[in-house]
Amino acid sequence: MNDQLQALKTKIGEAQSTLLVIPENPSQDIVAASLAFYLSLSQSGKVCSIVSSTSPVVRDSHLVGLDKISTDVGGENLVITLNVPENAIDKVTSNTEGGHLNLIVNPAKGAPSITEKDIKFSYSGASADLVIILGAADLKDVGVLAEKEQGLFDVAKLVNISNQVGTFGSVNITDPSSSNSELITALLKELALPLDVDIASNLMRGIEEATDGLSSPNMTADTFEALAVLYRTGARRSAPLKSSPTATIVNDVPIVDHGESVVTPKTEPSITAEQPQPDWLQPKIFKGSAKN
Repeated sequence: MNDQLQALKTKIGEAQSTLLVIPENPSQDIVAASLAFYLSLSQSGKVCSIVSSTSPVVRDSHLVGLDKISTDVGGENLVITLNVPENAIDKVTSNTEGGHLNLIVNPAKGAPSITEKDIKFSYSGASADLVIILGAADLKDVGVLAEKEQGLFDVAKLVNISNQVGTFGSVNITDPSSSNSELITALLKELALPLDVDIASNLMRGIEEATDGLSSPNMTADTFEALAVLYRTGARRSAPLKSSPTATIVNDVPIVDHGESVVTPKTEPSITAEQPQPDWLQPKIFKGSAKN
């Protein structure tokens, strides 16, 4: 591990440009760790970019730097993509009439004509001195970027950092007992790279996600050591979500249960008037006692 760490330090120091690559459909832990590493390298003065085969999702909108993730590595080669089935095109020819390069696309017989909406422009042939893939088990986890830019992912300049075991890079720093965010926290300290509150907050979110809110039985002393580093930097845990009151239906009337016992008010005993006896309604005649 120490040899691999030294090799990574040397490659980062020598690289003029660095490309950070996120695997396809990444977990929040991977995105958080990748963004933290990207922000740290950028703050250290490195020319750095970050890409993924899939676009960022709303789930990660609270992570700092999410807008920096691109789905296109760029490059000098213009790529024109026609978003139509391959069998919808009969042939493609070109000419230089008018002093310009003209591409003529002939649709197959019976296929609809190609419109501007079917055309997509992109670039390929990107270059970088160092390519770091974070959170993958294999190069194929990168997705279409690896297929499109095969020359970019040359093993000699490839670094693999992950909590999954993999050996597809010239430098492989892996730890299956750790989360990616915990691993990057340790690397930033070992490499003496910048660590501010934004970077630390991303890493805190990543560790929380990877450990089910710090409740996973797989947490180790290294996890708590990483958390201590992030806390000292200014990161704080995200507020727990409060559960909404539940409602039950009784005779079609919703009653909100606030988790408190319901006290039934005491009722006073009702006073019922006694029905009068029939003789009560007769005139009262008082008789004196009889004289002897």
